[in-house]
Amino acid sequence: MQPFAVPAWEDGAEITHFKTNNSAGNGVAATKKPKKKKPKKEKPKKRDKTAKAKTPKSSDKFTYRQGGGPLAPPSRNSSPSDDDDDDMEDGIRAMHKVRVGRIEKQRPPTQATKGGKREVKLKPELVQAAVEAMETAPSPAPATSLASKLQTELLGGRFRYINEQLYSVTSRKAEALFRKDASAFEAYHAGYRQQVEKWPLNPLNRIIKTIKKLPKTAIIGDFGCGEGKLAESVPNKVFSMDLVAAKGDIIACNITDTPLQAQSLDVAVYCLSLMGTDLNDFFLEANRVLKLHGNVYIAEIQSRFEDVRQFVRCLSACGFDMVKKDVAVNYFYFFQFKKMRHVPKTTKLKPFSLKPCLYRKR
Repeated sequence: MQPFAVPAWEDGAEITHFKTNNSAGNGVAATKKPKKKKPKKEKPKKRDKTAKAKTPKSSDKFTYRQGGGPLAPPSRNSSPSDDDDDDMEDGIRAMHKVRVGRIEKQRPPTQATKGGKREVKLKPELVQAAVEAMETAPSPAPATSLASKLQTELLGGRFRYINEQLYSVTSRKAEALFRKDASAFEAYHAGYRQQVEKWPLNPLNRIIKTIKKLPKTAIIGDFGCGEGKLAESVPNKVFSMDLVAAKGDIIACNITDTPLQAQSLDVAVYCLSLMGTDLNDFFLEANRVLKLHGNVYIAEIQSRFEDVRQFVRCLSACGFDMVKKDVAVNYFYFFQFKKMRHVPKTTKLKPFSLKPCLYRKR
């Protein structure tokens, strides 16, 4: 079998002759027919802006269409006056209120004065009653009110002066101050009552609640009792003591040297009465008159304490151990101590005191 052989180009090829094309160009692109130009569409004419808009579909939001009935407002093509424009707007508002189901009551026109303020007309009976009330009302006394104001300021000033003296001297000198001026004690407590009204709470009320929980047989000693409110509030036997006796049942004495017998009290109370620079003498006297394991209740202003632990150590030197304290109350601290041992009054202790509580002028 003979192998496959490709004949020579000259032997097997046929020559094809193409007709010549006179059109410009050459190649395949020359045989394409020219494209026909599409006729230009005429642009639609612009619609007039004043033309009527298409009617909205039923699904669109409701709109008003100006009608031609007898109750319809005048058309926009006409040239209504200012009054006609107001009437047209009122008519449209009325139609809207009817459509949404809202009915408003007509308000009477307000009567305005020249300044634009509303003029209120009162009935003659009310006017007459007001005039009679003004005639019968007592006229204020400015002189009396001014005098009372000056008296209050003088009372407050004297209270602050006496208060500073009591905090800066010993109990012996404070006793001499009140003996020299008998009215000073009354002036001090009058100013003190004014200060109590400004406090968030009265600490004596808390001590009264504590005493009421004790047995009725417990004997109480109120050191620096003031006006003796504690004795009036509890059923227990209370010895009320202060530098000056404001009442008949109060013992006038220096609370560092009381006429009470030794170990005769179950409870000693110091409510805002730790005044002076010799507090060690205060608590040595309390140790003398208290029974063993007797309690001491103290209430003092918070700002007077620089170091509470130092205060507790000073009372420990006087024979008292702290049972509990409450320093979380705003403005006041409360303590309870218990007598654990006898300490003679002749014991030499370093004097200690608290910071003075100075009331500012208001």
